[in-house]
Amino acid sequence: MGQTQHQIPKLYKALDVTCYLKNRHPVLPKKLEDIFSEFDEDDFNLYITKADYSGDNFLVDFELTVQDINERGGISQKWTIEAIGHRKNHVSFDFAPFMEIKDDHPLLWEFTDTQCQLYFTGECKDPAKLFYDLYVTHKRMFDKYQYFNISFGEETTCFKPFQYSNGLLTQGSKKLMELYGNCLIRNGLDFTIIGERQAKYWDGDQYILESQDLKVLFFGDTYIVAKDFSFVQEEENSR
Repeated sequence: MGQTQHQIPKLYKALDVTCYLKNRHPVLPKKLEDIFSEFDEDDFNLYITKADYSGDNFLVDFELTVQDINERGGISQKWTIEAIGHRKNHVSFDFAPFMEIKDDHPLLWEFTDTQCQLYFTGECKDPAKLFYDLYVTHKRMFDKYQYFNISFGEETTCFKPFQYSNGLLTQGSKKLMELYGNCLIRNGLDFTIIGERQAKYWDGDQYILESQDLKVLFFGDTYIVAKDFSFVQEEENSR
């Protein structure tokens, strides 16, 4: 049996907005931008209520409410985000203090940048310091949105980190490998980047070259990588 697709109900009213305008940074619908500009994060509740993977595109439902402050009137809105050309996500159902879309962020590098391998050469006198430098570099780029996955291995009587004078450290986007390479240089080692290749995407039939026109939507602890995002608001009189 085929999967049931998540269809946007007819009671939803599509806004005549695009989230990406040519030669401009990605933008949210003006209705949302106005609320985020007018109110502090302590004044509104923003949270995801549903995430649906069943169709061709990734769908996320969320609610935005604002209490009546200084008799300006309360706000209660329900929206659906369609992630067109979805690539990757991490979804949290916790309350979110912000929402934004970016087309230039390290989370996009695994899709838009050259992929390669990072090799080290030399003697590492202080593996703990090098590990810390690599971790701080990673944290500065990705914050909480991507785990740091470099491991030197546990020292035993038969194994010691960097017991050999050369080897593979890790692999990933060239921009990230170059940043890690700078950490190696600062810790007295040299590095080499090899195996450069363009990122590819499985389209259901075959691997094709990845699109350079990807964006990442941040929603508090949630992030979604896709080619584009469409926002649809539920009509208030339908509730």
